[in-house]
Amino acid sequence: MRNILLTIVGVFALIGTFTGCDSIQKVVTPEKGVAPETIGPVKIGFLASGSRVTYPNGAKIAVAEINATGGLLGVPVELVTEVGIPTPEAAVEVASRMILDDGVIALVGPNRSAHAIPIGALATEHSLPMITTTATNPTLTDASDFVFMAAFTDAYQGAVMARFARTELGLTSVALLTQSGEIYSEGISEFFVTNFTAAGGTIAAREFYEIVDTDFTEQLTRIAAATPEALFIAGWVQQVGSITQQARALPLLNAAGEPTRLLGTDTWDNPILLDNADAEVEGSFFSGHFSAAVDKPTGKAFVEAYQAEYGELPLGGHAVSYDATKVMLTAIERAGSLDGEAIRAQIAATENYIGATTIASYNENRHPTKSAVIFTITNGEKQFYKQINP
Repeated sequence: MRNILLTIVGVFALIGTFTGCDSIQKVVTPEKGVAPETIGPVKIGFLASGSRVTYPNGAKIAVAEINATGGLLGVPVELVTEVGIPTPEAAVEVASRMILDDGVIALVGPNRSAHAIPIGALATEHSLPMITTTATNPTLTDASDFVFMAAFTDAYQGAVMARFARTELGLTSVALLTQSGEIYSEGISEFFVTNFTAAGGTIAAREFYEIVDTDFTEQLTRIAAATPEALFIAGWVQQVGSITQQARALPLLNAAGEPTRLLGTDTWDNPILLDNADAEVEGSFFSGHFSAAVDKPTGKAFVEAYQAEYGELPLGGHAVSYDATKVMLTAIERAGSLDGEAIRAQIAATENYIGATTIASYNENRHPTKSAVIFTITNGEKQFYKQINP
């Protein structure tokens, strides 16, 4: 594995990560505080679904940091990664292989709720602690108390965007376009509707589309008839470009004859959107997990480390992947053991974690208390707009 150049709070270290012995499948800790009886590394599984193939980058920085200080309980940590996972079924197959063949003692990820839910059931079956990355549906921790989230929930994200639309932008009428049958898209849409209407707003129209759709003219035409002030698009970024292009071509206008404002979610924080020449997202707003414009020392240190290693600024998913891995490693360190139950208890006890983002604590549902970020797109570029604290 290549060396990772870290810049952590002003300390620079060129370090080497460790490769493990494939024959070592399990690490045994006789008791708390006693070094593992193993000649191999502590293995942590990291899963990334869909197009988020660079999410392991954030986790690799967290692993490199711990290895630079001697590893966990005196042995190095190895990150076992799988990216581009296409389906929930494939996600379960990958997680099973990591547990049974690679001998991982914990799982970090994935980033999609529909993939995280069945993996959570598998992790529970094996008593393995698991922390998801940017998966945000609140039901994904229902599997058991072994499953935790590192990202805010859709309940919080939906409320943030609804309140922002109603109070900050002063909108009274919003339409929604939702991917049918997708737990993330349908879930966050419901949370947006509940909070927007509770704040006195009106839902002008609600339309749905299928994942295979490329022509959204029929849905957008019905939305246009309602002349909403804004359109909230809850779906994957691959469809957002076509939806926004077709909305502007229609054109989609409010009652005053002005272009309807576009609102989005954390899925928009993806280079695929801004690199899409067909996307018409100028002036839109969307929620996110992290901004590289962060002013906290630990956040700055993460940004500097990421830039030094990868030559670009990190996205929210990279930051959350770093934090999920860091919380897991810190919990193992505090537990002084590789026992799943001991690690689970220490994750639950997390308080005032400060990394790329912050986690004040975990509630009884193993959801973190943390802030969200609002971005806007100006002159074709993503710009930090404001931070929303819980």
